[in-house]
Amino acid sequence: MLWRAVLESLRDDLLITLSVGVGCLIAALCIEPRRHFALRAAGSFAVVFAWMTATQLWMLTRSVDFLTMGLIRYSVLFVLYGLSVAFMCKAGFRQCLFAVTVAYSIQNGCERLFEILRDAGVGMSVWLDRVCLGLLMAGVLWIYYRVLVRNPRGRARLDFSDLNTSVMLFMGVGVLAVSVALDLVVRNYSENGGMGLSICHDIMSALFSFLAVVVCMSHLRESESERRAAIASQLLYSERQRYEREKQIHDAINIKCHDIRHQIAALGEEGHRAELKKIDPLINIYDTSIRTRNAALDVVLSGKALASSSQGITLTCLADGRRMGFMEDSDIYALFGNILDNAIEAAQAMDDPEKRIISLNVSTRDDLLLIECQNFCTDHLTMKDGLPETTKENKDYHGYGTRSIRMLTEKYGGDLNISAEDGVFHLSILLPIPA
Repeated sequence: MLWRAVLESLRDDLLITLSVGVGCLIAALCIEPRRHFALRAAGSFAVVFAWMTATQLWMLTRSVDFLTMGLIRYSVLFVLYGLSVAFMCKAGFRQCLFAVTVAYSIQNGCERLFEILRDAGVGMSVWLDRVCLGLLMAGVLWIYYRVLVRNPRGRARLDFSDLNTSVMLFMGVGVLAVSVALDLVVRNYSENGGMGLSICHDIMSALFSFLAVVVCMSHLRESESERRAAIASQLLYSERQRYEREKQIHDAINIKCHDIRHQIAALGEEGHRAELKKIDPLINIYDTSIRTRNAALDVVLSGKALASSSQGITLTCLADGRRMGFMEDSDIYALFGNILDNAIEAAQAMDDPEKRIISLNVSTRDDLLLIECQNFCTDHLTMKDGLPETTKENKDYHGYGTRSIRMLTEKYGGDLNISAEDGVFHLSILLPIPA
């Protein structure tokens, strides 16, 4: 009797156990693993399969209600795999619920799609049926892996911490109720209602399962976007704080350099002339700093001009800041700081000295403020959502500069355009100037 239970579990329960387990494993790959991750994953699968075999043996040796036992078997399977995610990696309640909900929905959706062929009378042997269903599940799980994990080198983990508990609890209970309870109940009635009713039930169940996957993935994407937006907002706040500090330093140095210049002119002694010539260029850096008629723009451009000069980069700037009063000083500092930081980083990568050039223009046309920045670049840019993806290895902690630029552009109702052609990077921002 035991061997019969094992054989029936291999025939009827192996696919569901394996497919849900692999789905949970895919999500676990995105979370910080625990020690002996592979052993824990294998142990989790063994425990779940042992449960399915034990209940199969129970049904063979006891007279039990199939519907009740089915509800217990698959509900416990759902819970066990949810716990297995926490066993394999450092996952919280929401992460575990997300992993098992999506994995179970994928399995049920594939099962119901294949059930349409069975109800339509397509004849297959039992084992051929399982092989074909397994291939379908493997294909869908591969797509899920590519969507969720995508690029393990640049994005080895996703942050599930901002998932909404209520949303995930609702989705998990909904999937469990529809995919297990309702499915077993409706299946019992639809089998007596003819092929048409059975096929209709399969289609509706499959649609619900795949819709659950879409909703969960959309919620994850939305949560991650909110997290990135929060980080970008925090960076903008930090830029505001840094602007206030640099403005104070900039003003103090300008005053001191101006005084020193007059002291040097007053001294004028022949013996000090050689030393004074060494000091004079250093003073000129600040005393002849960029004047745009906007204090915040002067601060950021002076600082970036000094940074460019120290790196052997030529920064040419034509900027008229007279009509930028509608922008907050800290936003001006953050916007131009991020624009020029990206340009300086790209220019540093150029081996040809003639290509270590940055051109910045700020002008007005009627009631529009036009900001343009150009520089040479070496890397082929991959655009995503209108922004270039960072070329740094760890994408979780880079790429926020361009997001901050877009956030500030949208704050003032403007339009951002970024392109790279023939090795030249071009950024253009058009902002409406309020009346």
